[in-house]
Amino acid sequence: MRLAIETDIGRDPDDFFALCYLAEAGVDIAAVTVSPGDPDQISVAKFLLAELGLGHVPVGQGKPGRDKSSATGMHVELLRRYKYPARSKPDGVGADVLASAGECDLFVIGPLTSVGALLARGSCPFKRATMQGGFCPYDFCQTSIQRLEKFEGKKTCPTFNLNGDRKGAELFMAAPISRRFVSKNVCHTVVYDGEVHRLVMSKPPKGRGGQLLREGMSLYLEGHSDGKKFHDPTAAACMLHPEIATWARGRLVYGKGEWGFGVAHPPFPEDEITVDLRHDALWELVAGGV
Repeated sequence: MRLAIETDIGRDPDDFFALCYLAEAGVDIAAVTVSPGDPDQISVAKFLLAELGLGHVPVGQGKPGRDKSSATGMHVELLRRYKYPARSKPDGVGADVLASAGECDLFVIGPLTSVGALLARGSCPFKRATMQGGFCPYDFCQTSIQRLEKFEGKKTCPTFNLNGDRKGAELFMAAPISRRFVSKNVCHTVVYDGEVHRLVMSKPPKGRGGQLLREGMSLYLEGHSDGKKFHDPTAAACMLHPEIATWARGRLVYGKGEWGFGVAHPPFPEDEITVDLRHDALWELVAGGV
């Protein structure tokens, strides 16, 4: 799989761990674009790629000229530990970096800033895309193993990656791409806690990505004993191993800042969205894959 990744790495640690997982899985990462692309976010992305032996992969900035600071917690500590610059320059504008990567699959774990900018030019090099986000009401498909009270009765729900760049999301939904969504209500059932960490730590790391995932999660759990919702790595695992999830077919719908899922009507193609997940299979992949 040749893959372009749109991410808001440097904020929630999920993105960092998802890239560790994908690298260890042997995915050919062709480009990484960072939304919005603050210099410290760019530094986190470049640090991780360098550590993974992927320093040649270009890193694009979603919003050119951004000069703020938004990297937090574990990321800042890792940059300090490894004496990596706290701020770095991108290799180009995100849309240009994606265009130079050519035809590839797309993995979205952040707002669709660079993807939207590229699609606005009339260019769509992506045939398939997997995105962490979207929401599927429980009454659309009744197979969910684990239902969460906070989502009961809801038809729609805001989801960050789709709402983070609404124009980009509209262009993405209109593009001729085969789309899969790893839904918010499924992702919220997945928590990497102390028990999971002990399982992962009992396995030898597969490579540098596995080492960094273990080190990063050890750092994170020091200050978060209740664990980490593991949204983006779950999406990565579902992309590479769709058999660990149950998928419904239909169409994402939008209204008043929230997203839902329903029957697809012509001329719109069907999307796929997760409605169920085999948690045991997911943790086996994470523990053994990194």
